[in-house]
Amino acid sequence: MQTSDAAVRPASRPSIIEIAEAAGVSPATVSRAFNQPGLLKPQTLARITEIAQRHGFRPSRVGRSLRSGSTRTLGVMLPTLANPVFAECFEGAEQCARAAGYSVMLTATGYDPDRESAALQNLIDHQVEGVILTVADAARSALPRNLQSAGMPYVLAYNESSAHPYASVANRRAASDMVSHLAGLGHRRIALLTGPLTASDRARRRLDGARAQARRLGLEPVAHWPLPSHTAADAERLQALLQAQPAPTALFCSNDLLATAVISALRTLGYGVPRDISVCGFDGMAFGALMHPPLTTVRQPNEDIGRAACANLLAQIAGRAPAATDLLPHGILTGGTVAAVRPAPTSNRKSRS
Repeated sequence: MQTSDAAVRPASRPSIIEIAEAAGVSPATVSRAFNQPGLLKPQTLARITEIAQRHGFRPSRVGRSLRSGSTRTLGVMLPTLANPVFAECFEGAEQCARAAGYSVMLTATGYDPDRESAALQNLIDHQVEGVILTVADAARSALPRNLQSAGMPYVLAYNESSAHPYASVANRRAASDMVSHLAGLGHRRIALLTGPLTASDRARRRLDGARAQARRLGLEPVAHWPLPSHTAADAERLQALLQAQPAPTALFCSNDLLATAVISALRTLGYGVPRDISVCGFDGMAFGALMHPPLTTVRQPNEDIGRAACANLLAQIAGRAPAATDLLPHGILTGGTVAAVRPAPTSNRKSRS
């Protein structure tokens, strides 16, 4: 049975001329109602708005962009949305942009530094007016410098930089605070687990902060255990690392997804957390509080990071303020995956006289 074109073709959107005729005004007046409503009398604006809503009319964003030379679109480049950290950051940025009348175009790089340039160029090709971006390494990446040279407003998210505007927590200080927390529970042998450091300068800063604080507190040097992925644990590699003597009493993972993967792998290998070994993360993701036991982690305000980056970007675009840096507060969420170090067993035998 054939379906007629009329049955599948969506109803055409009313034109600005049809809305003008229905309201008894000129098309120019309808245009002003949506672009410069303050120029119209309240009753005229109300009549046009009511008729437009009744007919399902919305002004063409494309046409408006062509006339004004402004797309009112921001670009966001993140490593992934599979990690809730970046999904929350995107939500904060999108909410801020939407409140200001902007749309957001998103692209993801999959933690691959080689994909970053193409991903950013794709955003620029779509004529975004500014960019929020997370790169593998802000000190080595040419992208922020290229944006700066081109006069394109931009803000880094999570990357800390002395040369570029950013929104982040202080990663070294946050990792230092977690090491202090572990030391307060008697942990002197700590290992920090990360994915490839070439794909995350955040992980490298956390490692630097953890090692520096261990030195200050007189702990044993923090071991670095690199894993193939930032968010997945390799049980065989983990087993090999744990066989090193003396083994660490606490594993500090560079993000919460990695921490949950490590805990799962440890249980597969027969280790109890925190009975046999303590595990903590970095991010403060909501799912950590639902784990059993709840995850001990560094909390960072991801939505606020996205919101701050977007507000900074919008201020640059509007010419209200120069590029700025927002260093947001962090905290330690104490869950049940970290416990005090148990004293070594002692002999109950009495000495003979």
